Amino acid sequence: MHSTRDSALEALVPVERMLRRAEPAAVDDLLELRARLEAIAGRTVTRGRAARFLGLTQTSIDRWIDDGAVPTVPERTGRTMVPTRELVRLRVEMDAERVAGSQRPLSRVVRRRRAAAAEIAMADLVPNPMTSPSGHRRAEVGDLLIHRLIERGLTPLDIAIARWQLDRALEAGDLHPQWHAAWREVLDGGEKRVRTVLSEDSAEAASLRQTSPFKGRLGHEERRRAFAVLKELTTA
Repeated sequence: MHSTRDSALEALVPVERMLRRAEPAAVDDLLELRARLEAIAGRTVTRGRAARFLGLTQTSIDRWIDDGAVPTVPERTGRTMVPTRELVRLRVEMDAERVAGSQRPLSRVVRRRRAAAAEIAMADLVPNPMTSPSGHRRAEVGDLLIHRLIERGLTPLDIAIARWQLDRALEAGDLHPQWHAAWREVLDGGEKRVRTVLSEDSAEAASLRQTSPFKGRLGHEERRRAFAVLKELTTA
């Protein structure tokens, strides 16, 4: 039996499809709709619900989770949950593979994602992470790498989404007005200014990136690859 949460989860699929090809001016309405549906579906789902949503068996979803292809987050109870937004992104890409005739859509999606991530020379985007041995500098370098990867594929759509997320964070009380004003100045300053803040290795840019409205825009496999590269460089 389909629950209200399941219905909301299914409704997120066409929203994600529209959002991917939306004009920046249409973003606000789509993001408002996505937020309302996510509030019903939940920000995370169980592995069983994730399996049904993707058209997989429980054994299959567990295998892909162990493989790292399906991201998870731990609950306070100790349960392993799948982030709703990441799950919907997977479903949209799997549906496209099914339409193209694939019998193993998730496998094809994962291979394509990993191939794309592997082609990025991530080490070239990392400043010397051992400039300082402190944990603070390592975290700063990791944040910089993530944002440099976002900057590589930055589009007007990404900027429009960041603007919406920035304003909603302020409304929810999750962001201090000082940082909201600072980021509005960046976003209103044009694409060149945005790219500078995302990619510059400076104290000012690093401070801004701590409250970045662009977090969450990077693909799952790119994030995994970035963390792997950072681990290699910081333990060498």
